[in-house]
Amino acid sequence: MIKPNLSSSVKNYLYKYIRSLDLRGNTKLPPESELSVNLGVSRVTVRRALDELEKEGIVLRIHGRGTFVNPEAVNIQVNLMPGEEFSRLIESCGYKAAFEVADVRKRKAGEEVRRILQLESGEEIYEVEKVFLADGHPAIISIDRFACSLVGNALKREDVEKKSTFDILRRLGGCFIVRDKIRIETMNRGEMEHETVWGKKMECDSVLVFHGINYNQDNRPVIYDTELYDTKYIKFSLLRVKNVYEDGI
Repeated sequence: MIKPNLSSSVKNYLYKYIRSLDLRGNTKLPPESELSVNLGVSRVTVRRALDELEKEGIVLRIHGRGTFVNPEAVNIQVNLMPGEEFSRLIESCGYKAAFEVADVRKRKAGEEVRRILQLESGEEIYEVEKVFLADGHPAIISIDRFACSLVGNALKREDVEKKSTFDILRRLGGCFIVRDKIRIETMNRGEMEHETVWGKKMECDSVLVFHGINYNQDNRPVIYDTELYDTKYIKFSLLRVKNVYEDGI
């Protein structure tokens, strides 16, 4: 069944469907009306999902002919645009994935986190740090920060070993994460050792960092996460749709 945030769910379904196709022949997708009936949603919802896939370069719309899969986009192993679960991301790069919980800590929210998550002064947050391994090597460190008030004050290590932060917030806080906004930068070894428990065990001198603000179904920020990627193991690609005019500079 399609769950809350229909267009996002339909988009994810279509993305998986496209990845399963044999693109050596016809790359044309079924018409919107047929997809609408098959998924049990409106044509408007299907159109919104296709709009997003078109912006990401996954599909090409040709007036009078229909919607076609862009084979070049599908051949990208790890696309920067869709928010992929970390273990699947590692497997997409050709490695066996595993993960460990590095730390679960409760602390008073700092000024930056309080501002981003719109918290009251003195409010406490959880910080959940995990490391994701590629063939046994540390490839990704993730730190999720969210208000204790969303899930109660007794979150334990075993809770986050069994469930993702998204699952915990959905089950205990009624929050469905529907989108995020990320800022990208790099971080050197000294910085990652200072910011994370697992930093000293990373096998690289610098990492690619995503700082993400995750919003729920009410468009409120509920998770502030930091993701550190060793680009030896995780290699992102991004297919961009150009909006360049002849008189542009």
